[in-house]
Amino acid sequence: MSTERSAAEKLSTETSLPTVAVIVPTYRRPTALVACLNGLAAQTRPADEVIVVVREEDQDTRQAVAEWLAAHPGFAGRLRTAFISHPGQIPAMNAGLAAASSDIVCFTDDDCVPRPEWLERLASHYAGAEVGGAGGRDVIHRGDGVVDGQVRVVGRYSWYGRPVGNHHLSLVPAMPTECDILKGANMSFRRVLLGEGFDESLQLGAAQCNDMEACLSVRRQGFRLIYDPLAIVDHYPAERFGEATRAYSAPHMLFAEGHNWAYAAIKHARPWQIPAVLLYGFLVGHARAYGLVRALLALREQPPAEVARRLWHSWRGKTAAVMTLLKRRGPRR
Repeated sequence: MSTERSAAEKLSTETSLPTVAVIVPTYRRPTALVACLNGLAAQTRPADEVIVVVREEDQDTRQAVAEWLAAHPGFAGRLRTAFISHPGQIPAMNAGLAAASSDIVCFTDDDCVPRPEWLERLASHYAGAEVGGAGGRDVIHRGDGVVDGQVRVVGRYSWYGRPVGNHHLSLVPAMPTECDILKGANMSFRRVLLGEGFDESLQLGAAQCNDMEACLSVRRQGFRLIYDPLAIVDHYPAERFGEATRAYSAPHMLFAEGHNWAYAAIKHARPWQIPAVLLYGFLVGHARAYGLVRALLALREQPPAEVARRLWHSWRGKTAAVMTLLKRRGPRR
């Protein structure tokens, strides 16, 4: 059966006006979560479902959700809480996905505040049956300003595994464009295309590259991804707790970045691409997952011992990813 026919069959049960769910995983950030929910309440296209995924032991967040819902009775039939008992971003996202029944599932972080037209703009891109996912910009706030700059390329992925992000910067021209990768803080998909959910083999660190893996999966099924620079969430990076630290230079985070990038890149590579992906990963690398060339360039700004440390943990992660895939030996979704 061809990819195109399979894709069409997956969409055969959807209505002409798809329903939309928003999934917000959260942990120990009740103040930020309330701001996120306030943003969702102000949408020009209201969500059909809002699913907040909470750890069972996180009593402060549970109370904050209950108080917010009491103050917004109009959400009584639309906002639900899903509970998980173990840590990790991917289990939380999968719990939200399992609780959702809408055609489109949108994801954002609990420290993001969607602008009023966010959902309306994302939903509009699903008018075309060939579109499998849509996302937008996350404007990152630092102190009294924002991280900004102009770029002409956002969310691209090279055949040999090189990812280009830039989702937080200003795209020129500011108009929707096709892309390969959406950012986890601002992404949506047709629910049916996510199958059994996000791949829990990525459950390391902050589950880096889970957005890249999901996007490559949707692309492999024959669907397009759209980046809309005007579908905006304001991102106020908050403290992380547990192993999902923002200290990206921590050994387990360097290992996780290398592992998860290599796992996703190799998993979705064609057989003839795999040697090039491995060469790129180990020989070149990128900013958070050094290869040899990236490490040599970093010597201009970092002490040799620090560069060697980063390269070592990155290589360890990438090697572990190869072993993960060899053990997995299962069909790629």
